[in-house]
Amino acid sequence: QLWISLGETVWLIGMAVLLAYSVLAAVRLHRKLKYARHTEGNVYELAGIGTPFVFGILKPKIYLPAGISGTERSYILKHEQTHIKRFDHVIKPFAFLVLCGHWFNPLVWVSFFLMSADMELSCDESVLKQLGGDIKKDYSSSLLSLSAGRRLIGGCPLPFGEDNIRGRVKNILNYKKPAFWVVVIAVLIVAAACIGLILGTAVLRVKN
Repeated sequence: QLWISLGETVWLIGMAVLLAYSVLAAVRLHRKLKYARHTEGNVYELAGIGTPFVFGILKPKIYLPAGISGTERSYILKHEQTHIKRFDHVIKPFAFLVLCGHWFNPLVWVSFFLMSADMELSCDESVLKQLGGDIKKDYSSSLLSLSAGRRLIGGCPLPFGEDNIRGRVKNILNYKKPAFWVVVIAVLIVAAACIGLILGTAVLRVKN
């Protein structure tokens, strides 16, 4: 009983620390965003940030570094708008809450960071699909000019920002639109895996 109580206490403290850190970081970032200048729709510009990002859940807003213009601006806006269309700004905070509850499990940490990285790569690929593969070099140059792989100001883990620039540029330059049969096979594999996990869980419950 003593060890169980001790373990519960450590778990609760760890969860509280992560939640408190994320809330304080979000509040600190929100205060800095008050000085952002509205340009159009839900798009704002702010001097002093080195990377564009999406912030907010119910009313997500796109924040761009001051001075971005032309084709570079169109690429970045398309990327951030894709995040919002896919509700990534809702999924990521939910995933972070799961991470807070399972902070002691290293696999959950790995899953969270890989999920975030995959979201960025997927949005990059969506931009290429919409605007064409001819923009690969220009799009890569835009990412390189915006960031050297830094995280968001304030260390807040919830917004989307330009991160893992090296991996993203490599993915962009090597990107090829997948054939239809590849997509179909991938969907079937995922569906089979989900069905197998559901059936496996049901069997275990019946045995127990």
